[in-house]
Amino acid sequence: MGRWMMVLGVGTIGLSALMGILINRIRGGFKAFSKRTILYTLSFVLVFALSGFCIALPLWSQYLYAFIFFQAFYLGVGIVHVLVSRQWLKWMGPGAFWPELLHLLVIMLLGAVGMIMTYRIVNREGAEIAMSTAALFFMVPYFVYKTYQRSVAIPPKVYKQWYYPVHSREPDLDEAKMKNLLVISFEFQKQMTDRYFTNFRAKAPVDMEFGELFYYFINDYNDRHGGSSIRFADNQGDLHGWVFYRKPKWYHLSTKYIDSEKTVFINNIKENDVIICNRVS
Repeated sequence: MGRWMMVLGVGTIGLSALMGILINRIRGGFKAFSKRTILYTLSFVLVFALSGFCIALPLWSQYLYAFIFFQAFYLGVGIVHVLVSRQWLKWMGPGAFWPELLHLLVIMLLGAVGMIMTYRIVNREGAEIAMSTAALFFMVPYFVYKTYQRSVAIPPKVYKQWYYPVHSREPDLDEAKMKNLLVISFEFQKQMTDRYFTNFRAKAPVDMEFGELFYYFINDYNDRHGGSSIRFADNQGDLHGWVFYRKPKWYHLSTKYIDSEKTVFINNIKENDVIICNRVS
């Protein structure tokens, strides 16, 4: 037990020193951040330490249930850390991944030591080391957050813009394409100056190219609503470029773009899908 505590202590001191060196290199000095960083770290270590007393609660018929509780608890503490750390620690941010990771390890190791010490006050059956490994779950939210950051930071693919074919009209509508229809929605501003997007319901033949579909939709709408038409060019006559993508769900991390040169079927558009149509020029 004493040897484990010594290893954890030495490891924590080493990580703390390395963290300070890295912050000094990245931010030009650690002294300005030291007081707040120490206070922040000790606050979380205190939370870890107090959690050790939970083993005394008359809730655990088996150590397994207590271990699951500690895992869930430290996972929650890790979520709190991700949410508040950047507000308290101004040295965190772009380019500070390694200092952030080392700081995370320092909190976890010191917290595990504190948890072991308080655990032993109320329980001396020798399970404190095993229980302290639940502190690894403290790191999970941070890695989830960084993974998400990396995924959204990937440069988006450059998609070809669609332009209304003013000088080369689309051929007359092929009736053979009108057999298999989906009902979908378009959302866009009828004019660049519109404050809000308008939702339009439309029938989409699955065998029609998406750009062709949007062309016919604009023509049909403008023929029926001459006083409130859809603008496809600016006041100087320059055509707007359009980019199309599915309206994202809250649980989607990436945007699913629509290729205007491919058919509705190939673009995997489904019944009741909402397509956002953005002018980009």
